[in-house]
Amino acid sequence: MSFSLSETIEVEDFEPLFLIQYKAFVNEPVLRELYPGGLEDSARSQNVARFKVSLGWTRPDVKVAKVVDDDTGQICAFATMPMFDGNPLTGAKDSEIRFPHVDSEYRPFVEWFFNTKNNRRRGFRELQLPGPYCYLFRCLTYADLQALGTDPARQREGAATMLLQWAARIIDEKGCRAMVESSGTAVKYGLYEKHGFRTIDKHNYVDKEAFPEMEGTYIETMVRDANHSV
Repeated sequence: MSFSLSETIEVEDFEPLFLIQYKAFVNEPVLRELYPGGLEDSARSQNVARFKVSLGWTRPDVKVAKVVDDDTGQICAFATMPMFDGNPLTGAKDSEIRFPHVDSEYRPFVEWFFNTKNNRRRGFRELQLPGPYCYLFRCLTYADLQALGTDPARQREGAATMLLQWAARIIDEKGCRAMVESSGTAVKYGLYEKHGFRTIDKHNYVDKEAFPEMEGTYIETMVRDANHSV
């Protein structure tokens, strides 16, 4: 089994990329509500369009990559990583994200989650240093590894490691600090720690008083210092 990494995303890639993201994070209640109808035929095209816009695939400041199985040609994993010349959190206003397409019953919870998460991370001391940054999911020249998804059927085969090696190379070339918001599974296997990230916050985003029916979403916020040596 061998994989190749490509930084070229074709139009026809967006549907399989969306399928990977949805399958990888379908257990997160927020994601289910962001893409109403999920993978149903009647909703898929609209959800693929939302996915394309939300991750900024076509923006020049966003680095993108996919991992392809050399034998089958199947996309197994992907990552998007917005790059910033400065610290995007410095002087940022209160988060006011809105999701008008989300069902009205769940919209307050989805908007509360994203705005609470964004406002919370603005207070982290480790994220107050000047840029550049990247944001790697879920790298900050500030790089932000914004999204990293692996097909659940192809996990633990090395695709995510390839993407993190790709991200680390770009981060170090730019001299960035990087941030990632990690799910429990990635933390369990030490995926980000192996590439120089360290945890600065652990939080279960839940408000049982306001949203008693909604499950919490556990996130570990991690940072990687510029020019880190693993």
